[in-house]
Amino acid sequence: MVFLAINLSRTIANFAWGTLILIVFIILYRLLIRRMKKGRMSTEGFLVLHSLEEDPARGEVKFYMELSNDLHVKLTIYDTANTMQKIVKDELLTKGGNIIPFDTTQLENGTYYYEAKTDVQKTSKKFEIKN
Repeated sequence: MVFLAINLSRTIANFAWGTLILIVFIILYRLLIRRMKKGRMSTEGFLVLHSLEEDPARGEVKFYMELSNDLHVKLTIYDTANTMQKIVKDELLTKGGNIIPFDTTQLENGTYYYEAKTDVQKTSKKFEIKN
């Protein structure tokens, strides 16, 4: 007959050491993640400017953008030589999706850019007008 002897104090000590090593590992991992995020910009004040559904554009087009928060946005249209600018919208827009209509018959046929600008971001897209 074989007897199995369990050393209870040794089992408790091994469990305590394992728990301590796991806690130290978690703390070091969280410090590493915090250090890696330190130089990264927050995207809280950013917007997503979508491309036009119809390109080349004709008649009325709808500029669509998504905002993560309420932001003051300036939407402008300018030509390729950057000599002409037309301000479409310059106001506070609400969080979520925003559709801004624009009549392209106000401009001549050609290639243009539309640009959305906030306090922390400027993004633009190219489009063509053929009325």
